[in-house]
Amino acid sequence: MRAERGQARLRDFGVTVLAPVPTTPRRYLAGDDHERLASFYAALTRDDCDACMAVRGGFGAARLLDAMDWERLRRNRKPVIGYSDVCALHLAALQHGCRGHIHGPMLCSEFGRELSTPEQGRSLDQVWSSLLDCMNGREELLPAWATSGVEILKPGMACGQLLPTNLSLLNSLLGTAHFPTRVDNPILVLEDIGEAAYRIDRYLTQLRSAGYLRRLRGLLFGQFSQADDRDYIPDILREVASEIDGPVACGLPFGHVFPSISLPVGADVVLTLADAGGIQLRRAGAGRAGAGEGSLA
Repeated sequence: MRAERGQARLRDFGVTVLAPVPTTPRRYLAGDDHERLASFYAALTRDDCDACMAVRGGFGAARLLDAMDWERLRRNRKPVIGYSDVCALHLAALQHGCRGHIHGPMLCSEFGRELSTPEQGRSLDQVWSSLLDCMNGREELLPAWATSGVEILKPGMACGQLLPTNLSLLNSLLGTAHFPTRVDNPILVLEDIGEAAYRIDRYLTQLRSAGYLRRLRGLLFGQFSQADDRDYIPDILREVASEIDGPVACGLPFGHVFPSISLPVGADVVLTLADAGGIQLRRAGAGRAGAGEGSLA
C-alpha cells in the first residue's frame, strides 16, 4: 500500500516512476544478495532512468558492499537517494570514488506515508523541495525552515567534504574496506533512531577511540528519534563538541523525522556557525547539476 501511494505521489510531482526488477523475498530481505545487486545494476544502466531511490530502509545494504562493482557505479554517476540502512551504500560508494549520492527521502518512508493533516502535506512539499534543491546543485543547502531549531554548540567556519549519515551505520563500517577514510576534511552530519543515550555515547566513544573525531573539520547533529533516556543526549553532544576542532551544532531537521532535509554525500561545502545563532551550509563552487523533473527507479 505504501509503495503504491508513494509512486502515485511522485507522479503527482512530475516524476516518471520505473518499477525495479522484481526479487523474491528472503528472510527480512527483499531478495537474496545476487538478486538485489542485479536489480540495482538494472536500474543504474537504464537509459530512461535519471536517479535511483530506495524503497525503504531496514537492513541489507551492507551485505552487498563486498560484491559491489564499484567501477560500474563510477561510470554511471546517477544519484542514489535514501537514508537509514542505505547510508552503508552511500559511505562505501564515497570511499570507492563514486559521487552523486544523496542522503534523502525514500519511496515508502516519506512519499508513501499517510498525510492526515494540511501540515503533513506541507511537510511533504518541504521534503520534495529540499531533494530538488539537492539534485539541482543549489548553493544553499539549508532551507529557511530547517534552521529555526538549530542550537550552536561551537561557532566557527569550516571547509570540507560533507558526510551526512546514520551514526550506527557509520560505526558498523569501522575496520572495513568501506569506511570513508579517503574523505578530505570531513564535515560530519549525524542522526539515528531507536538508540538509547548510552548507545549513542558508545558509538561516539568508538569514533573517538578510532581517531576519527580528531579528523573532523565540523560536526552537525540531526535528530536522535525514539531514544531512551533522551534527557542525557544534549550533555553527550556538548561533550563531543568540546573535542571537535571546528564548528558544531545540533537540532538539525535531518534523519528519521518528517520533514527532513536532503544533503549531498561527499559535496565540497562551507559551514558557518555564528555566535548569534546563525547557520549556513553552502556548496563550494556551486553549479546547477540537473533538472527538476526526471525518472526514478
